[in-house]
Amino acid sequence: MNVSIPDCFMIAFFVGLVFGLVYEVLRIIRLILRFKAAVFVCDIVFFILAAGVVVKLSSFLGNYVRIYTVLGFGAGVFTYIVTVGRLLNLMESAASTAWRMTIGKLLKKIGSFSKKSFVKIKQKVKAGFVKISKYFSNLPENRLKHLKSNNKKVYNNKRLDKIGEGGNNVIKADVRRGL
Repeated sequence: MNVSIPDCFMIAFFVGLVFGLVYEVLRIIRLILRFKAAVFVCDIVFFILAAGVVVKLSSFLGNYVRIYTVLGFGAGVFTYIVTVGRLLNLMESAASTAWRMTIGKLLKKIGSFSKKSFVKIKQKVKAGFVKISKYFSNLPENRLKHLKSNNKKVYNNKRLDKIGEGGNNVIKADVRRGL
């Protein structure tokens, strides 16, 4: 089918306007994902799809790619992005911001709940370790009195046994708390 140059340009222009919706879908995906790799992939997908549409359109209009078909398609996509795309972009940004703020508040609540849960678990584990340590500290071999005593003279017999001195050379000390 052979079509005149102005008609090819206008057909390509309207196809470009419609193809702007594909750009819009890919832009929404980019807003949701927010990764540099996702932006790169969406751009590559858009250009590959646009090239395929231009080739199909050109083969439909005259069996070879014409520059005015490419220019008309580009002008249509550009017109969509500058007019309708800007309005949709404002709405998408507002919706995206509201979505992120809602999700952010939800994640904050989940974070505080999990923090409180972990604190409770930590306290229970700590209490368990305290009970275990008290049990092991009350074993018969650990029941010896400690060196601290209010009014008694304290003998450090274990230390003397280690250094080899007998019971005759005992170090005596008065231990008092406070002044």
